[in-house]
Amino acid sequence: MARISKAGPLGVRIVPRTERHLPEIQHGFDSGAVSATTVYHLPRSLSVASATLAQSKRRRDRPLYSIVAGRRVVGVCSLRAPLFAGVELTIAIFDPAYRGAGVGAFAVRTLCDTAFGELRIGRVELGVYPDNLAAIKCYERCGFAREALLRRFVYHDGAWRDLLWMAKTSA
Repeated sequence: MARISKAGPLGVRIVPRTERHLPEIQHGFDSGAVSATTVYHLPRSLSVASATLAQSKRRRDRPLYSIVAGRRVVGVCSLRAPLFAGVELTIAIFDPAYRGAGVGAFAVRTLCDTAFGELRIGRVELGVYPDNLAAIKCYERCGFAREALLRRFVYHDGAWRDLLWMAKTSA
């Protein structure tokens, strides 16, 4: 997995996830900052996070990254096994100061460049809640197109939720 070194908005970098990042990632998820917009089952233990990281390192084609500002983890992103085809992109930005400043778009574009260039994958897909308008606008600016509305697809916070499925293909 390549180390992504170019700096994005607010000086953030996308770097391969390490064991050192896991406590901050656990705190970010446990803080509830992304609970309304993520399909992850929370809270997650450090042992589960560590096992997931170890599995990712064994499967070099499914990288996990941290979004860091200085030495602080402000979010996470990854390319993982797809629901349909290609790879699935995931992203969560924990620190509200880093939302709406182009950090998400930087991470999405960076991961798409990795998927299409380094991994030579022809399709990147993702799911987003239909009411997460800021994320949908970000994904569309990054070249993603709406493909399907998956009705009652995710059970989240005691209710079934729809999921908007979006994808981008290589040029």
